[in-house]
Amino acid sequence: RLIQQDNDREPAGGPSKDASRFFGFMPGPDPVACHLDAFLSPVFPAGQDISGKMNLQAARPVFHPRIRPGHSRTGLPAGPAKETGMQEFIFSNDFYKSIELMVYTSGHEKCEPLHAYGPAVRSSFMFHYIHRGKGIYQVHDRTFHLEAGDMFLMIPGQRIFYQADENDPWEYSWIGLQGIKAEEYVKRSGLYETLVCSLEADSPITGIFERLQSALHQDNADLLFNACAWEFVYQLASLLPRQQKPAALTPDEYTEMILTYVEQNYERSITVQEIADHLALDRSYVHRIFKKRMNMSVKEYILSLRMADASSYLIHTDLSVSDIARSVGYDDVLYFSRLFRKKKGRSPSEYRKQKQQELADNAVLPDVTPARKTVPDKAEKKQASDQEAADKA
Repeated sequence: RLIQQDNDREPAGGPSKDASRFFGFMPGPDPVACHLDAFLSPVFPAGQDISGKMNLQAARPVFHPRIRPGHSRTGLPAGPAKETGMQEFIFSNDFYKSIELMVYTSGHEKCEPLHAYGPAVRSSFMFHYIHRGKGIYQVHDRTFHLEAGDMFLMIPGQRIFYQADENDPWEYSWIGLQGIKAEEYVKRSGLYETLVCSLEADSPITGIFERLQSALHQDNADLLFNACAWEFVYQLASLLPRQQKPAALTPDEYTEMILTYVEQNYERSITVQEIADHLALDRSYVHRIFKKRMNMSVKEYILSLRMADASSYLIHTDLSVSDIARSVGYDDVLYFSRLFRKKKGRSPSEYRKQKQQELADNAVLPDVTPARKTVPDKAEKKQASDQEAADKA
């Protein structure tokens, strides 16, 4: 399916040297638009079915040579298309499987003299690394004169313009990142403020651009794309860290981190002190903020998760009580049995017998797996307070 993108529009006064409306192709029954900057000139009329011209279901990325301008805005080329020596490509990446962070677009281009883009805005965090040549990058009424070894960042929503030098045009690679956490991760790097930087030839960051090029010819390219996305933001934060000290987290943010840590580790023996050490907080502070916001202690929350898992194991598996105890974080089966009886009102064996009999009788079983608790918002807290006051009255 062809999905037309309107994020990168032409500036008033007409297109730049390579200005275009771009298209993205995604496989599957519900394709997601994958906006590829500087990829394909609009040689197809809007809405034209091109499924017979391209294999949109290919497991590997789809390659096409760039078709240069020389066409009407909505029609086929006015004259013969020229292939350039540059390699540009399209690849598929399922956003809904990588919603936190993903490689949105990536490519390589050897530009012609005065090749330009913009003024325009981008829809993703775009990083361009210059391998050879020179050019300019304009943003925030500033002009950067860049050369080989430099990298520049385009932030979504910011008006930008860049152009290759007339005598020594640049050759660059790019990577575009998207995702609900992309901004947070990119902001951990000082590049978010400076927008340009210089990299050593053997920098781990330059190596990522090279791997992205080779990935297009490999099986499991989508896995490598996503691995590169995570490594890229890690290297940015490590090699180009922010100088500004990050703002202190709020109690609600700390509570969310406690919830996450517990859910990732409750199947082994963990303590409140361990959680406090992990977050570099005082143990009493961890207990206090969690109790205030969740209306239960950390220990009670851990116990509720473990007992829910244990109940599910007892009903739906034939694991022994000892195996179940160890699976939910208890090495002492007798201690586990006492806790289970206190929580459920019967021993693990009695609980299993009763619930499996109900299952055999086609009875409707209760959902023993609790939903993940979240930090209550102000409205929920007020509602609970009002209800408590009404009950007392």
